[in-house]
Amino acid sequence: MRSCKELVDLLADYLEGQLPPEVASDLDQHLADCPPCLSFLKTYRTTTRLIREVACEDIPPELEDRLLRFFHERLKRAPGA
Repeated sequence: MRSCKELVDLLADYLEGQLPPEVASDLDQHLADCPPCLSFLKTYRTTTRLIREVACEDIPPELEDRLLRFFHERLKRAPGA
């Protein structure tokens, strides 16, 4: 039987069907016996589906320039920079 922490660590591979059958079976059993993990799995599935549906758009060049300047300034002020 897998722990809740192990389930979270393996979740992406589990959903993509990339786990060995015995590990996937262990996780299926854990999910059947652990309502909080099953709820987490449902939320994770929904989140990944919604992320795939988000349209990617290029940011305007002036915003990109401002963001790059901002990050460069922050990096210059960071400890150890």
